[in-house]
Amino acid sequence: MTSARFLPSTVLVMMLILSACSGPTPPEAKSPEPKPAEPAQAGLLPLPEFKPCASTTHPLLPAKWEATALMQDFFLNSLWSGKFVYDESAQAFRFSLADPYGIDFDLLTTTDGKLYLLEGGGDLPTSCTLLTMSSPFTVPARDWLAKDAVCVGQAPILTQNQQWWKSPSGVGANWFWFGTGSSLPFRSMYYADAKPTTPVPIYEHFTFNYFPTFQSVASTNLPQILQTCQSTAKVAKATAEFSRPSIEPLIRRKSAFPNTDARTIAKTQQWIPSISQCSSKSSLPPPWPDQVQATAFMTAVSFAPNPFPTRIFYDWTKKSQNTTLYYYPPTPKDYAQTALLLGETGYIAFVEEGGGISGCQQVLPGPPVPNWKNVDGCECRGQIAPHTVLNPSDVPTKILWCKTDLAAKQVFWTWYSDTGTPVVFMQTNSSPTAGTGLNLADYYGWSPGSVAPAGTFDLPQACQGQPKVPNAFPKACNDCHLPLNAKVGSPPAPAG
Repeated sequence: MTSARFLPSTVLVMMLILSACSGPTPPEAKSPEPKPAEPAQAGLLPLPEFKPCASTTHPLLPAKWEATALMQDFFLNSLWSGKFVYDESAQAFRFSLADPYGIDFDLLTTTDGKLYLLEGGGDLPTSCTLLTMSSPFTVPARDWLAKDAVCVGQAPILTQNQQWWKSPSGVGANWFWFGTGSSLPFRSMYYADAKPTTPVPIYEHFTFNYFPTFQSVASTNLPQILQTCQSTAKVAKATAEFSRPSIEPLIRRKSAFPNTDARTIAKTQQWIPSISQCSSKSSLPPPWPDQVQATAFMTAVSFAPNPFPTRIFYDWTKKSQNTTLYYYPPTPKDYAQTALLLGETGYIAFVEEGGGISGCQQVLPGPPVPNWKNVDGCECRGQIAPHTVLNPSDVPTKILWCKTDLAAKQVFWTWYSDTGTPVVFMQTNSSPTAGTGLNLADYYGWSPGSVAPAGTFDLPQACQGQPKVPNAFPKACNDCHLPLNAKVGSPPAPAG
């Protein structure tokens, strides 16, 4: 069995845990088993764990449904909102898109490839233009999963119990989360902004989608709209904006960024009332505490690995961080990996069952600075109201966009509460062929002030004397991790 080794070659994430420092293909995924056991120790947060999937049959979506979506771009720093209507009997799909900067499109596509622009607004548009007979956007199937998709297990997202499905796509995997009771989509994640050569549904042009509403409906007005379009719009008038399999031409046509548009803001809030604008793009959550313990699921865009139950200890007073990722399911050889970020360098130790270290590499930077959101140039792009589907907590949640490496189209989308508690972190362009391709963290436990047990930051004997591998991680990592890039400046002094 091939050992799943991280050989860092992409981006090290600033989320208390590693996102894409990766290596060869991990062990082949197996059926869910209990989470790996840890030594009993007072003060440890419980690791997140999966329950077996209640069903491994692909969720089949209703023949008629309506949904809204919060959509995060692979690269661009604007949050989009979507409103979707699907009707199998009409063989049609309506998708309306808007953002705070003037983006406002209402489109209807059919299974025979027609794409119509609907105008006039509202539930029933007043005019219809046939754009093309060969639409770059398609009607989604009722089964969103690829043939060989696998249900990994059931675990909550934002307190709602979800089935976690990984679906093979090309050389990697897309991820889908379906409600365990409803079997309706709650979230989807696409691993690369690949230019499709065949039509895809509009939501596949976005890296991360949340569906705050998704419901079966008894009927839609798509047959009526389609009949009107077919009778009045018979000559295709496609332009470049609507003939390419990309959303970029649509953005250039209507976006007024950075100037906001009150009309489209009102539309997005009508669709998803819980989302509002930030008071300013620099409205960021507070820095990390000097000491914290956290737990998370780490998810990859490679197909082989299952999400890793993960524990993090961070101590800025010691400029140290320990991140331990446990395999799921574990094997005697591949039990865990521990990333030790110490001062201005870091190591990955390969841990066997029982605690033995089978190998170690000095291939990482030091820990992130507490105010990494500021030094990385993160911007607040939206705020989620408390006690809502996307934010069950008692305080608002900020949605941040962080321009980690724009030249490589590598950005972070991360959600933090106003009190500084992380919710989710995702890297938009991890490589599914660079090891495990970690790119997503869902946080479960967060304990500020938690002091790491003695020995947590001790360097194992197997790591001592290991040479530092040159150029093992991109310089962009040092926008947030020690040693900081010169353009970032000096880190804050440790407390105490």
